[in-house]
Amino acid sequence: MNFESFKSKVVNVDTKEKENVREKYIEKIINTNSDVYQEQIKTMRKFKDGYCYQGYLWDCLINPTVVDETYFVQSCFTDKQVYVFWDIHSCERILIKDYWRFEKDAVLQMSMNLLLENEMYLPEDIYIVDKDFSWTMVKTHEDIDGKRYCLVCGNP
Repeated sequence: MNFESFKSKVVNVDTKEKENVREKYIEKIINTNSDVYQEQIKTMRKFKDGYCYQGYLWDCLINPTVVDETYFVQSCFTDKQVYVFWDIHSCERILIKDYWRFEKDAVLQMSMNLLLENEMYLPEDIYIVDKDFSWTMVKTHEDIDGKRYCLVCGNP
């Protein structure tokens, strides 16, 4: 599927809903008392492309479990609807061409299956969460021993 087809199949949620999704994610899944959250995420810094934070939300997850990347593909919930988003970083820190095909603060809604088939159109670090915020899966840009560093919180 090309990018335009993919884009037409996802819901790019409106401003109010995307703010609510990010707030609820932080409230339910992020340790807001951690030093990383307090110093690198909570207070956004002004960059040439707007206000952004400097850390990664995945450094502040509550009780994460490291999983293999195949966990995402082999999951039994590919038909479930999920929210997908990424860290709000500045273009001054992300030097990859066309890194954001959607707005850098976008929150998308789609089926897990659609996500898995079209992940190449999204940034490297993605946060996937169910509509109840009872679980999250995170794919990071990091690797450990040649394997992509992925995390899960809750029970998908």
